[in-house]
Amino acid sequence: MLVSTQDYSQGPGLSISQLSVSPGSHSSKPPLQPSGGALLSQSSEALRQVQEQGNPRGAITHLESDLSYSSLVQESSSADQLQELPFTPVHVPIMALGPRKGSPSTGLTRASLARLQASGFPELLDCNKEPVQMVDPSDPLNFNPQREEADLLQNNEIILQFLAFTRTAEDSTASEMWPKTIYFTFQFYRFPLVITPRLQLVKVEPSGTAPFVSSSHILVQIKEDGTLSCGSPGFQLKYMVDPGFLKPGERRCFIHYLAEHTLQIDVWDGDSLLLVGSAAVKLKHSLRQGRPAIQVHHELEVVTMEYKQDATVMTGEVLKHGGVKPIGVHAVVRGRLHLSLANIGHPWEQKQRKPLSLPPSRSRIVLSHGGTSGFHGGSLLSLSAHGVGNVCQAQKLADVDSELAAMLFSRLQEVSAAFQHTSHEASITRRRKLERMLSVRRRESQEGDTGKKASLIMGRHEDRIRHSRDLQIIEAYRERIKAESITSMLSKAITTRHTLYASFGTAEFFEFALKNPYSVQHTVTIEIDNPELSVIVDAREWRHFKELTQTVTPLEEDMFHLHDNLMPRVYLRPKETVHIPFKYQAFCLEHAATMQQGAMELAFSEGKEEPTAPWKASSTQTKHIKVSFMASDSKPIAILRVNVESQPHVVDQTFRFYHPELTFLKKSIRLPPWHTLPGALVGVPGGEPEMFVRCSDPNIICETKKMGPGEPQDVFLKVAGGPSPQIKRFFLSIYTDPWLATPTQIWQFYLHSLQRVDISCVTGQLTRLSLVLRGTQAIRKVKAYTSHPQELKVDPEGIFILPANGVQDLHLGVRPQSAGSQFIYLNLVDVEYHQLVSSWLVCMSCRQPLISKAFEIVLPPGGGKGSNKRITYTNPYPSRRIYFLHTNRLDLLQFKEDSFEIGGGETYTIGLRFAPSQGAGEEEILIYINDHEDKNEETFCVKVTYQ
Repeated sequence: MLVSTQDYSQGPGLSISQLSVSPGSHSSKPPLQPSGGALLSQSSEALRQVQEQGNPRGAITHLESDLSYSSLVQESSSADQLQELPFTPVHVPIMALGPRKGSPSTGLTRASLARLQASGFPELLDCNKEPVQMVDPSDPLNFNPQREEADLLQNNEIILQFLAFTRTAEDSTASEMWPKTIYFTFQFYRFPLVITPRLQLVKVEPSGTAPFVSSSHILVQIKEDGTLSCGSPGFQLKYMVDPGFLKPGERRCFIHYLAEHTLQIDVWDGDSLLLVGSAAVKLKHSLRQGRPAIQVHHELEVVTMEYKQDATVMTGEVLKHGGVKPIGVHAVVRGRLHLSLANIGHPWEQKQRKPLSLPPSRSRIVLSHGGTSGFHGGSLLSLSAHGVGNVCQAQKLADVDSELAAMLFSRLQEVSAAFQHTSHEASITRRRKLERMLSVRRRESQEGDTGKKASLIMGRHEDRIRHSRDLQIIEAYRERIKAESITSMLSKAITTRHTLYASFGTAEFFEFALKNPYSVQHTVTIEIDNPELSVIVDAREWRHFKELTQTVTPLEEDMFHLHDNLMPRVYLRPKETVHIPFKYQAFCLEHAATMQQGAMELAFSEGKEEPTAPWKASSTQTKHIKVSFMASDSKPIAILRVNVESQPHVVDQTFRFYHPELTFLKKSIRLPPWHTLPGALVGVPGGEPEMFVRCSDPNIICETKKMGPGEPQDVFLKVAGGPSPQIKRFFLSIYTDPWLATPTQIWQFYLHSLQRVDISCVTGQLTRLSLVLRGTQAIRKVKAYTSHPQELKVDPEGIFILPANGVQDLHLGVRPQSAGSQFIYLNLVDVEYHQLVSSWLVCMSCRQPLISKAFEIVLPPGGGKGSNKRITYTNPYPSRRIYFLHTNRLDLLQFKEDSFEIGGGETYTIGLRFAPSQGAGEEEILIYINDHEDKNEETFCVKVTYQ
C-alpha cells in the first residue's frame, strides 16, 4: 500500500508550509526588448508575482484540520472569534515517490564508474568460495514462492554494502551544503533500528574535473581517534536469517517481505546532524530463486522534499471555512547512494543450534493439563514449576528456604566470627599464649577427673537445648507454610502454560480447552490479570479469527454472560469440555517513547557482526499473564499461565516531523482510494474497505473516518511535543478489518521538537537577530550548522567554547532569496561527541521588495563561455554613497564587482556575467542594490530567455 504524496493545508486559519528555494516565481508584463549592444533596455513597470501551481505525481498529502469532522459542518464563527494559524512543517517519506520520470539510470560517466570499481571494495563470495553472481536491478523478476521455500540453502546471509555517495550535477553549486561525513539509519525486517557510525566522504574524481559533472565520494570508516581507516572502503552489515533464527512458519513471511517491501534509508549529515535526504530500495531482487547467491548494485536517488508557499495568495478564499491554501511540493535530489545488496545461501546445519525440544505446534488449541493428566505428585517445597514428577528426593529445609537457613545458622556465624577475632588477638604475641596454656593445664591437673566429667555434661546439655530450640523453629515454620505449600501444589496440578510470540499491533488468537472436572454443573468466571489478554465474547469476531487461523472447533452463539464487573462467565455441564477463545494484542511500546536528538549517533554497536545479536537486543522482558477459571464456590478449576515473548515488528514507512517545542502537532495524512483505476468515477462504489488505526502511545490522538465511495481517506494525528531537542517516537498500525487482526501497514513517526524563532524579512536584504545559548553542566566545544547556509549566516561561524552553565549570544544574519514562508533548521552540535546541544526552527515570513526596473535578454542555451552584459544605476542622493550587489541566482549571474561607490547624482555601470544554461527555457533573475547597512534600495529583474 502506497500513500499519495501531496501537501495541503486545511482549516479555518492560515497555514505555513515549507518553502523551496527554486526559481521561477516571477513573471513580468511585456518588457522592452534590448536596445542593442551590451546595454539592456529598461522598464519602470514593477513585476507582479504569480503562483506556480502543480504537484508532483505521487506526493503525500498532509492536511491541517480539526480532529473532529463535526467542526466542518458547524456554522462559521462570529466576527469576534479569533482563528488559530496552524503550523505545518512537513516531511514526505520517499518510499511512495519512487524513481522520477525521465531520471537517468546513473549519474556517472563510465570513467567515474571505473574509478569506483577500482577503489578496493570487499568482494563477496558464496558458500563455494566463488564470486557472487551480479544481477541487474532493471531486469524483470518472476517471483515463485514455492521455489524459495524448496531451496536447500535455507540459511540466508543478507549483506548490505554502503559504497559511495555521488553528488549530482544539478546540486553542484551548493558546495556549502554538501556534507563531509554521513551516517545512515534504517530498519530491516524485524531487526531493530540500525544507526551506522559516521563515514567520511573521500573524493575519487581527479582535481581537473569539468564543471557540471557529477562527482563521486567513496565512504571510508573513521577510527576513534578521528583518522581514516586503512582497510577496505565502504561499510558492510550482515543479517543471518536461518530456520533456527526464525519462528516456526515465519520463513514464508520473510520471503514475502523481500518480494513486496521497500527498504527506506535515511541519510544524515554526520557533522551537523541534519537530514540530507531519504532513499528507497526494493528488496525483491535479493530473492535468490534457487541460485546459490546473488548481488545487486543499486544507485539510489537521495531525495529531500521542499515546500513553497506563494506569499501573494492571501485572499479571502483562504480564510473561508475549509479553504485549501495551495502549496508547491518540490522533490530535490541531493545525491545518489551506491548500495550493494546481496543474499548468499548457506546450508543450515542443525548441529550449530540443536533444539532442546521439538518446535511448538501450529495448532491454536491449548489443552488443559489439569483435566486430562491428573496429579502426578511431587514435592510440596519444589522450587521448579516444571520439576513435578512421580519421584521426589527429600531435601533439608535449610537448603530450600533462605530465611530459615539464616535463622538456623546465625549462631554458627557468631561462633565463627568470635573464633576469628580470638585468632587475631593470639597472633599478636606468642609468649602470652604459651604462658596462658601452661596455666590452664596446671589447673586441670589439680581438679582431676571430676571436673572433666562436669564440663562434658554441661556441654552436652547446651547442645540439647540448642537443638531443641532449632527443632521448635523448624516445626513452627512447617506449620506456617503447610497450607500455602499444599495450595501451591494443587494449583500446579491444574495449571497449564502457554507461550505466545507477539508483535506490536498483531492479534494472537488461541483457544483453551476448559473441562469441568466435577459431576455437577458450574458457572465458571474467567479472571485475567492483564487487559492485553481478553476473551472473545462476540461470535462474529470469534468466527473471523477461526477463518484466519483455520481452527476447526465448535463455535457457539451467545456463549458468554458478562458479569457486573465485565468478567465473562460460561456455563459448564458435568464433565463437559468447551473451548474458550482468547486474543492477545498489545499496542503500547515502552521503548518507543522519547529520546534526545543526537544521542542516537552513539547507539551503534560494533557487535552487529553477530547475526543474532540485534534480534536478542530488541527483545523485551517476558510478560506473565495469569488466567483463573473460578467455579461457583470461588475455587479455581483450572489456571492458565500465558508467557508472552515480545518480538520486533516490521516498519513499512517512516515519517519525520519538525515542530516547535511544547506545542501540539495536528497533522492529517491522506491515503488514495484503494481502487484507483484510470477513468474511474468519483462516487461509484468500488468495494473500498473501511480503515482503522491504532497508536503505540495512548497519549496521542489518532483516528480516521469512513469516507464515501472513491474518496480518499485521511489519518488524523494530534501529538503533544516535548521540550527541545527531544524526539518523540511512536508507531501507527493501520487495519482494513474491523477486528484488527493483522495490520496492513505499520508506520513509524519521529517528532523533533525545536525551539521556534519567527522572523519577518525582505528578500535580498540582511536581517539580523540574536539567540541566547545556555551552557550545559560541562564545558563544550560547539559549532552552529544550518540547513540553508546561503540564506542564514551565524556568528561565530566556526568552533567556539560554550561555558558550563553560562549564557552566550549566537548572532544570525538572514538574507532570504525568495518570497513566501520558509523554514530553516539550525543545530548547535558538540563537535567532540557529535551530540545535539540545541536546535531551532527559524520560521521566515518573506516579502518581495518593489521591483523598480525590468530587463529582458535572449541567450543561447547549452554550454559555452557565458555572456557579459551591462546595466546602469544612478545615485539618487546628493551625497556620496556605497552600494552592495546581491542576486537570488548565484548559479546563473555573477557581478564584476560586488560593491561600488559613486557620488551624488552620478551614474555607475554594473557589469554582469551570465553563466551558460543547461537547456532552453526562461529564468527570472533578481538584482538587489543595497545600501551600506545592507537595506534594499532598489531591485531589478532580468528575464533571461535561453533559445
